[in-house]
Amino acid sequence: MKTKILLCLCALLGLAAADATRRLTMLPKVRVTAKVVDERGNPISGALVKFVFGESHDAKAIVKADGLTAEGGLFTGEGYSDGSYGASITKEGFYLSGLGAAPVSEIVDDRWHPWDATYTTTLRPIENPVPLYAKRVQTAVPVLDQPCGYDLEKGDWVAPHGKGVHPDIIFKALRDYKDWFSFTVEAVVTFAQPLDGLVRMKSPTYARNSVFRWERSAPETGYNFPHAIRFVMHDPKLNKFPERTFETNKDREYGYFFRVRTVEEKGQIVSANYGKITGDIGIEPRDTKTCIILFTYYLNPTSLDRNMEWDPKRNLLPGLSWEETPHDP
Repeated sequence: MKTKILLCLCALLGLAAADATRRLTMLPKVRVTAKVVDERGNPISGALVKFVFGESHDAKAIVKADGLTAEGGLFTGEGYSDGSYGASITKEGFYLSGLGAAPVSEIVDDRWHPWDATYTTTLRPIENPVPLYAKRVQTAVPVLDQPCGYDLEKGDWVAPHGKGVHPDIIFKALRDYKDWFSFTVEAVVTFAQPLDGLVRMKSPTYARNSVFRWERSAPETGYNFPHAIRFVMHDPKLNKFPERTFETNKDREYGYFFRVRTVEEKGQIVSANYGKITGDIGIEPRDTKTCIILFTYYLNPTSLDRNMEWDPKRNLLPGLSWEETPHDP
């Protein structure tokens, strides 16, 4: 009896696979070429390109096309698709990258167009990853209308609200909350030392498909504060929309470098710690009596070291959950 059941299950699985294959072959084809280069624009051969084609709503209906780039850094993949496709690119000694290809837009002669378009992606070398304090923060501000310091080394609010000691980043939150759809919330970000502060940064164009999307070093100058975060939601009955909705890493192209614990002697900075915040600093007043602050940060523990290339295997903040742990360098 068990043998018959197993045979029936195998037959059903075979029929399902055959049906998925038949459906795929009824779809138009996509053909796309990846050109892989280094940060100077030189082609990279021997990089592994993995294309995925198929039906976006059916994991079984997938066609993969894998291969290594040739001397010119080129590899072409082709497959049946409902219009969705993607690619990952890897090579030893480099960070994982996507392709950043434009979506296909029309079907001509059973082919998605643009047909056989070439898209360039940059592989970034792994140079000098170092241990950093790294955390994805999603925490309620302890009290409203008062400065609340957050210790980046401890990953917690400063006492008496937490185990923190140094108020590296200070949040003062203001909240006018009527209901889920009507509120104003704002937080002013300041720092403990007059030479501390933030610098707005933008991901370099060549790095936006890489898992390592930011500059390798924080700038030496340009830090300042205060910085305001504001989120306003109007009543939808009035047909008005939010001024801005903040979410962790909402805007993937922008973030911040920061400098904290800065000490100056005779006009020279003799001690400071540098770090980065990837994505926007977010604020959310719902489901809390105060407001929730959201940001992802990386802090270099070595004074005056501006290296921002993190080794994800060496997080100096122990005991974090999966949700609290950043996974990109």
